[in-house]
Amino acid sequence: MKKRRKTDKCLNCGYELDPSFDYCPKCGQENSDNQISFGRLIVEFFSNYFSLDSRFGRSIAPFFFKPGTLTSEFMDGKRVKYANPIRLYLVVSLIHFFVMNTYLDMSATHGKIIPENAKPVQLDSLQAAIQADSSFQKDIKPIKNFLPFGNLDSLEFTSKTDTSSSFSDDMSTAFKMSNNRFTVQEIEDSIHNEQNPYIRQKLNRQIIKIMTSDSHEIKMFIAKNIPILIFFLLPLYALILKVFFSKKLYINHVVHSLHIHSLVFILLTLYWIVRMFSEGSAEFIDFYLFLLVCVYIVLSFRNTYHISTRKAIFKTLGTGFIYWMLLILGMFLEILVSLSFF
Repeated sequence: MKKRRKTDKCLNCGYELDPSFDYCPKCGQENSDNQISFGRLIVEFFSNYFSLDSRFGRSIAPFFFKPGTLTSEFMDGKRVKYANPIRLYLVVSLIHFFVMNTYLDMSATHGKIIPENAKPVQLDSLQAAIQADSSFQKDIKPIKNFLPFGNLDSLEFTSKTDTSSSFSDDMSTAFKMSNNRFTVQEIEDSIHNEQNPYIRQKLNRQIIKIMTSDSHEIKMFIAKNIPILIFFLLPLYALILKVFFSKKLYINHVVHSLHIHSLVFILLTLYWIVRMFSEGSAEFIDFYLFLLVCVYIVLSFRNTYHISTRKAIFKTLGTGFIYWMLLILGMFLEILVSLSFF
């Protein structure tokens, strides 16, 4: 063990120290002029920002094996004994999204196949092929159905110039060219996008950018924004709990929401880890993970709000249905916003 070299004055706040002091009584810093080691730096980081101390250790058993106990203890005023629910959620969510993004990167690396003999297509020959191919409208149909605007032909984009084509024709050309490694600017030049109104130019450019981008890059951009979505869903789920359990204060439901989401993220982290090593096994445990979450929430409701198991089951189904509707709507909006700023 390295010997501590004590000082007569705190190096952090300047407080006068007695030689017998191991720590500063004013700010709490260790009374030592030794340079901090890398290991000590890591320990202090986890201790200060993730609260991985005795409180965290005391929280593990009740969190996993006594659902709802941490929330119930918080409601009873025992808030120092266990880990702070916000810190617990931040630690778990940070690990979860790191593992999830790692899995997405690995799956993209293993699944990406680039033809060795791929050759770029000349612009003139491609334009001629597009004009000659009368069946190309069938190829663009999936893109039309994907966009939130419905049928592209129904959009009334008109132009006074003869060289400006319809929105549907522009997207048909862009879709054909996007499969042949043309740049966004080259596709815009081909459809004369600069002659369109400003709003249509921006819309065309964004859609072309999405068409020409790698699908994995788009998925990663969308996945990066999921934590923001969950951040907004947390208080909404607490509001749902408030509707079903109106006698409790809203802040108590927020804590309960943090604990439930933390458990879900832990299970999802294990799910992504399993998928890294065995896709088949992960598909097999999908149902069991969902069932485990449902059982955990039922027990958590029963222990937190002191209700019967039957009532806990019905309230789990009710709150779960509303939350799933919000989650689906939130994911739809998150995808649209992500694609708009991609």
